[in-house]
Amino acid sequence: MVFSAHSTFMKLTQYLHGFVMLTSENTRLTEIKKKQCNPALHTGNAYNIKPGMRDTERFIALTEREMEYLFRIIDSSTSITQRHQFFLWAQGDVQSLLPHVALVCILDEGSGESISIEKFSRTQSFEAQFADLCRPEGGIIFRLMSAWSVGKNQPLLLCPGKPHTTVFRHFATDLKRDNLERIAAHGMYDANGRTSSFFAFTQFSAALNERHAYFLELLMPHMHMALVRMLFHERYRKEGAVAGKPRKIITDRETEILRYVQSGKNNHEIGHLLNISPLTVKNHIQKILRKLDVNNRAHAVAKAMALKITL
Repeated sequence: MVFSAHSTFMKLTQYLHGFVMLTSENTRLTEIKKKQCNPALHTGNAYNIKPGMRDTERFIALTEREMEYLFRIIDSSTSITQRHQFFLWAQGDVQSLLPHVALVCILDEGSGESISIEKFSRTQSFEAQFADLCRPEGGIIFRLMSAWSVGKNQPLLLCPGKPHTTVFRHFATDLKRDNLERIAAHGMYDANGRTSSFFAFTQFSAALNERHAYFLELLMPHMHMALVRMLFHERYRKEGAVAGKPRKIITDRETEILRYVQSGKNNHEIGHLLNISPLTVKNHIQKILRKLDVNNRAHAVAKAMALKITL
């Protein structure tokens, strides 16, 4: 028997709605008893979500529209194999539950592999910020990932609406300086507790709340798999690429120079370290910019990291 996509969705929606209706009353009574026994367990503050809170101390019922959005996001994620598809998905369907301006994705494959860093944004202004935000030493994205890990891998919400929370105070200066406004972040980890992927949604258009944290938990497995499929197809399915061996874009000497650029050294300092003239360094950097198709040194460093060029 063949069902149309619409009829399948309607059946799923009816099932989910029925389940929510059956459980909501019991959950409401349980929540009342908990708050009477311990008022401190009131979960109106979604900005410091505790481990296990979703299962034991808070209940979120999705509306029919939210269930429809969720189904569309999950369904469309399964067909993502290319970068432009991931971009359209992140800036399209995903926006219905997580309205953001820019998305930074990190994938750590372990086993000595370099980290993949990807960005998806509809604004040109974010391009200039990207390299600084993703600096391995001190960049806000990696500091957020550390905070997420320390916080027992719970959804991380940074919002001016709750300026007194410990995590927000730690990042308040960065948010203001980089005009990031609000950030929601979450990730995936393996059986050993090591971070596998991390997703940071920046510049939210609305105040962050407990529902956004729940949406992050629901969507993370699908975000992770969509990113993995995209990178897999880019790495192993490109025409002319040797299976298992990404094509070498820049030379070893250019990689060495780019490593010094990343550490903040100028042409004279790099020339002195490599025993070559500053003019030769400049020529190498110009070649790097052309090969990576970028406009400046910061962009070159960021793209080299995204392309898994070891720095």
